[in-house]
Amino acid sequence: MKVYKPFIISIFLCFTFSCTEDELSETNPFVILKPGAEYTKDGASIPVGGQIKFGISAVGDGAAITNLTVQRITDEEVITELDRGMYIKTGGLDTTVTFVKGPAELETWRFIIMNGHRDTASVSAVINLGEGSAYGEINYFSSITIGFQNNTELPYYIDLHTGNTYNNTTVEGHEPSIDLASYYYLSSGKSSPTLSCPGYETARYYHPEMSSWTVQNSTLYDYETTDYDLITIEEFDAAQNDSLLVNGYIPGSVSGTCKYCYTDKIIPFKTSDGKYGLIKVLHADEFDTGYMEIAVKIQK
Repeated sequence: MKVYKPFIISIFLCFTFSCTEDELSETNPFVILKPGAEYTKDGASIPVGGQIKFGISAVGDGAAITNLTVQRITDEEVITELDRGMYIKTGGLDTTVTFVKGPAELETWRFIIMNGHRDTASVSAVINLGEGSAYGEINYFSSITIGFQNNTELPYYIDLHTGNTYNNTTVEGHEPSIDLASYYYLSSGKSSPTLSCPGYETARYYHPEMSSWTVQNSTLYDYETTDYDLITIEEFDAAQNDSLLVNGYIPGSVSGTCKYCYTDKIIPFKTSDGKYGLIKVLHADEFDTGYMEIAVKIQK
């Protein structure tokens, strides 16, 4: 009788590592860029500062989609603009992402999905540099005040697009527009006035009512620029368009929470719908019944 060593080895490995049939199976996830006038087309020419918008559809071929990565590739560097974990078991991924055209003559945008078997698929688009500049207008909210989790007098939530604030009563019906919440805690024994968002699990611990919201927006904060004070108060005050808001945001160092938001910190952020902005901390208490006052500049 002929014995096939590769087959014996595979059986041995299955028993050794308790493989299941699903773990041995190969899957072929698939991703496309959606067509349509609202989306940026492959080969388009976009001026620096102009919006780039992509629609992404993907399936995991029977396995859950667990990650979406978006890379901006130029002759100079590869920048990961988005690295989002998820778990989409049925229906596939259907999402829209927006970015801003940089100064490179040519950018290759690569979209990579991964499923639960760690199989991947990707699709790319090339965007050329158009003429002129398309940096846009901004909204400026000079003073917004919200309370920490145990403050019983002030609102807790902010719609960064309008500057409106809400408490647990007045937020009803406005949950899909909430981008920011704050809380105070000790992080490894260090005092931390903190900015976060409904999509971040720790924020829902301090504001548990957000757990029931149908829409939980995920705002991303750039903690590298914040921690190293890479944007000055003077630069924030002088910003008249969205150039500083876009270029001051470092996508490789972001999180759904931003710790140690002390007075005079400048914090770049990006909302769920792709709007870039800056927060200037005007005041931050360091106790859980206190409050934070901020100024906000955000793309229109």
